[in-house]
Amino acid sequence: MNSTDRRAGGRSRPIVTAGLAALVLALAAGPGGAQDGFGEGAGRPADLAAGAEVDALRPVVERLAGAWVARGAIPGLIVGVSHRGRRSYFGFNGAGGAPYRSDTIVEIGSITKVFTTALFAEAVDAGRLRPDTPLQELLPNLRLRPCTAQITPLQLADFTSGMPTLPGDLPRALAERSVRTYPPEAFLAWVSRWSPDGSEAGGCALPAPYRYSNAGIGLLGYVLSERLGAPWESLVHERITGPLGMTSTAVTVKPADRARLAQGYGMEGQPVMPWPVFAWYAAGALRSTATDMLAFGEAALGHEAVNGAPVPPALTRALREAMTPLYQPEGQTFRQGMAWIEEIGDPDAGQRPVFLKVGGTDGFNSVVVVNPGKDLVVFVAGGQPKIGAERLGVALSRQIR
Repeated sequence: MNSTDRRAGGRSRPIVTAGLAALVLALAAGPGGAQDGFGEGAGRPADLAAGAEVDALRPVVERLAGAWVARGAIPGLIVGVSHRGRRSYFGFNGAGGAPYRSDTIVEIGSITKVFTTALFAEAVDAGRLRPDTPLQELLPNLRLRPCTAQITPLQLADFTSGMPTLPGDLPRALAERSVRTYPPEAFLAWVSRWSPDGSEAGGCALPAPYRYSNAGIGLLGYVLSERLGAPWESLVHERITGPLGMTSTAVTVKPADRARLAQGYGMEGQPVMPWPVFAWYAAGALRSTATDMLAFGEAALGHEAVNGAPVPPALTRALREAMTPLYQPEGQTFRQGMAWIEEIGDPDAGQRPVFLKVGGTDGFNSVVVVNPGKDLVVFVAGGQPKIGAERLGVALSRQIR
């Protein structure tokens, strides 16, 4: 796949910040994140694990994350940092809230997309799929409208298919949108009726302008399953989470792990239902931990080994390809890859490009930030939507030396 600059339409990214009125700070450091040092009570820091890396990171994270979360009242936050292969964890929780630890399981929402695009890039690298193959060839059992039939998997991966973020025929209630009531058959039926140009006749301008799309990445998941002959979740485990030792990353939390699953809260502080599994699951169904997401980020950095095991070279190549910028949306400062975005930063201020993906559900907000110039990964997740995880994660990646 070549990385040509394809100008496309812009987007807006509103950021709402919030934080903790009372907090507990804790940190663990070491190559594998072997321990957590969480104190009890609220409003005072816990004892911190010792070490030079901890001493260097502690003031930066306390200054940025502590000030960030103190602006409002959110139930909890976890910050994970992998710097030159050493992992550190900082957990914040509100009064009465359960501590957020390195192994706390959270909904990572749209961060799921970069798992799907890694699978896609790996399939292309292996010769199992061409990035420019028309959709109709890849999904022969669907009868697609003329323009939809010409969409390519690369256009699904980089948001230039023209597909809206969600299907247009969804039930209004969130609970009624799960695969139980809006199954894959309904999703694919909608795909067969939809067209980028809105009609069966007329022009078909592809690639379309930038349009962020859950439905598009979800459809890419079906393409991969069809082409590779395995369910999407099995592919994620076989090609990514299994080799990287990401034992807590999955769509469904195992019964033995449910005690580690964080409760998500809405904007008004009310508990919300777990995020449903939708028919476009490849765009947002995964749950994970800070430990697992740092492992994923280390693989994206190109580390030869993660969690004591070698990273498959095919996965290293796939992640590098998926992160590579393909175009810059019109009027925006970021460049778009395959679900990943590259924040260019300010070179005059000594800022290096960082790569990131944001996730959001009704009860969580998260981001994974990869800074190759510093051999650095930052993962932030909080138990409430729209808390500004992206801005915090990028700020940390800029400030950590």
